[in-house]
Amino acid sequence: MNARTQRRTVTHRLGDEWLMAYAAGTLSEGQSLLVASHLSYLDDAATRLATAEAAGGALVEALRPDTMSPDALARTLALLDAPAPAPRAAHALPGDPLPPPLRAWLGGKSVDELPWSYLGPGMKKVKLWRGGPNDQRLWMLRAAPGVKIPEHGHSGTELVLVLKGSLEDPHGIFHTGDVEECDGSLSHGLKIGGEEECICLAVTEGPTRFKGWIAKLLQPFIGL
Repeated sequence: MNARTQRRTVTHRLGDEWLMAYAAGTLSEGQSLLVASHLSYLDDAATRLATAEAAGGALVEALRPDTMSPDALARTLALLDAPAPAPRAAHALPGDPLPPPLRAWLGGKSVDELPWSYLGPGMKKVKLWRGGPNDQRLWMLRAAPGVKIPEHGHSGTELVLVLKGSLEDPHGIFHTGDVEECDGSLSHGLKIGGEEECICLAVTEGPTRFKGWIAKLLQPFIGL
């Protein structure tokens, strides 16, 4: 079912700091795409963005002049003049779980048309983008029901948006539209829900750091 027609309560939402950065256009391409995709699941997305923009404007006005760099005003005005990221509209594909912003970025491709490659038993991946600060990687995971992903950590922030199915980690259970956010200090394992396959969109910083020796040996072939 398409993201615009599949409505449920999104429990795990991105914080306002992400929405403020998104509205200001200061996120990387990968981060912006994940945030836009997450917002497509929220009925109050427009309200939340407007609130974030207002909060960002208030913070700019509250800064003391002596704390601002000489070119701060020019840079702020440039951000205000720049349009907020707005992915092109995409037509709904019945039965496809990709949210409209992601499908538009992919040129209208469906999830089954992507070049999936082997990641591990019951798991596939597709790498979409790499760049931005801290060697960010935008990629997708497709995992069979009940699969356990080995314990691992990251060099920085990890954002995982669930597009289909569910997954569980120490923070809780994440369903369609939910975002799991971790920082580089956390090491965790993931378990895919047992009812249906899980498809996720992820932005990670730096290479994944696996704990088990087998996973470490496979790291060069994983490429994440």
